[in-house]
Amino acid sequence: MRCSAPFVATRAEFGANGALMAYRGVLGLLGGEEMRPPCVPFDRALLRAAGDPPVVNVVPTAVARNGSVSAAMRLARNYFGNGLGLSVRQVPLLGRADASRPEVVEQLAASPLTYLLGGDPGHLLDSLLDTPAWDAIRGALRGGAALAASSAGAMVACETLLLRSPNPSPKARHGRPALHLMPGVVLIPHLHRFGAGWLEASRREARGRDIVGLQESTGLIYAGGWRVHGPGEVKLWRRGEEPALVFHHGDRLRWRSPKA
Repeated sequence: MRCSAPFVATRAEFGANGALMAYRGVLGLLGGEEMRPPCVPFDRALLRAAGDPPVVNVVPTAVARNGSVSAAMRLARNYFGNGLGLSVRQVPLLGRADASRPEVVEQLAASPLTYLLGGDPGHLLDSLLDTPAWDAIRGALRGGAALAASSAGAMVACETLLLRSPNPSPKARHGRPALHLMPGVVLIPHLHRFGAGWLEASRREARGRDIVGLQESTGLIYAGGWRVHGPGEVKLWRRGEEPALVFHHGDRLRWRSPKA
């Protein structure tokens, strides 16, 4: 179902006076392939919403186990620094032990814009859940800072994280409680590639929850309300049910607020 009209919030999103609950920070959820030219519309919109901060603090945790942190940071410096004119700082958070280091916590607490890269969502969740680093990110959001999260980062920001199960059923998927920045939500990135199998598993593992699917280089930005940015589609299955609502670049949707 093509949808450009506002999406109606549920009663749970309203406060005692009937108004939508306030959330001061800016949140960007991206479907993957971050820091590449097709993402420029998303990131420029994010920067505008965040008040054009001069610096981005990049968290490469999700690539620390199975990727190359140095390669990711080179890409970040080229994309954000040369392309968007930002000062780029690496947050030295590669695993859970780093999430309690005072210098890491202080950097995140003072960050006007923090960017969680994609990669291994399980490692990212293990590194952040119930840590001073995550508390610092949440505190910065409550103070009006911005958080961008791509692919694995966007997945762990929700209530339920969907992961591939270990052998003997590598294609099976299971859910884990995640960071709850978006309660009642499970997110599928790379939607055109992950497809129906992930949707079926999301319905099973997060029964009754909203399911959001984001195509690559496309995402949602919350800045007092939600808006779609990027070249692809955003799909929303309310409580996991068909038909999906389909949104495109520039569409606004009235949906549940993040909870920092």
